[in-house]
Amino acid sequence: MISTSSLYGVCHELFAGYPLAANSVNPSGTIRSMVLMLQDGDDSEFFVLSHNCDEGRPFYSIYPWRSEGIVDIGADNSATVPDMVGDALTCGVPIPRHGSLFGWACEDAVTALVVVYAKYTTVSPKPSWAVMPLAGVVEAQWPPFTGERLFGHWFWEHYRAQSIIYLGGLIAETPNTVFWTDTKAILGSDCCVVACDVRSPEGPTLRRGRYVYDLALRAGKPVPSVEVLLADPGKTDLAPRFQP
Repeated sequence: MISTSSLYGVCHELFAGYPLAANSVNPSGTIRSMVLMLQDGDDSEFFVLSHNCDEGRPFYSIYPWRSEGIVDIGADNSATVPDMVGDALTCGVPIPRHGSLFGWACEDAVTALVVVYAKYTTVSPKPSWAVMPLAGVVEAQWPPFTGERLFGHWFWEHYRAQSIIYLGGLIAETPNTVFWTDTKAILGSDCCVVACDVRSPEGPTLRRGRYVYDLALRAGKPVPSVEVLLADPGKTDLAPRFQP
């Protein structure tokens, strides 16, 4: 058993070190949360870590995903916590906040998207993630973790090495360019279509084309053309989702 006071600094470091995993819970931003994944053999457990600085000195709390058993973590709290909670804080992997969109950088271009789901829905009851390679790109340019079932610390290692880049800001600055389209009837899943190359002076180019879930590409399903996807009146412009 570990004391909560010894874990207080760990909680602070998680929020300081993984800002892309933190999600504002209230409009003022004084309460934030992040999801942690703890690998358990071939499976995983998820926990929600909250940070509350609404009443002066910050304090933290953690509880299992969609379950009861909240544990408060204060700087002066000497109570002990279950081993599973201690392991989640010291070994757990922060999951990027729900709806995050990243790109896999291969030389000077994005050759795949990485999309993260960290909000409960009946379709996706647990946090999940998926790789969406650019249709037509050879598999050698796909991310090496394509097909991995469990999220891992490797994601943040690739991010710090700038092999994975966050695309939210780039998409927010280019409205009417990056769209989400409903292709479930054709591909079994949605896809993302980029109307033209989006060049960033600070990173690789998000190339024009169709970004499709890897399972659909490996199954050889026919992918509609860019023109057909852009003609869909039901497509969703992603720019507003990433704007403040």
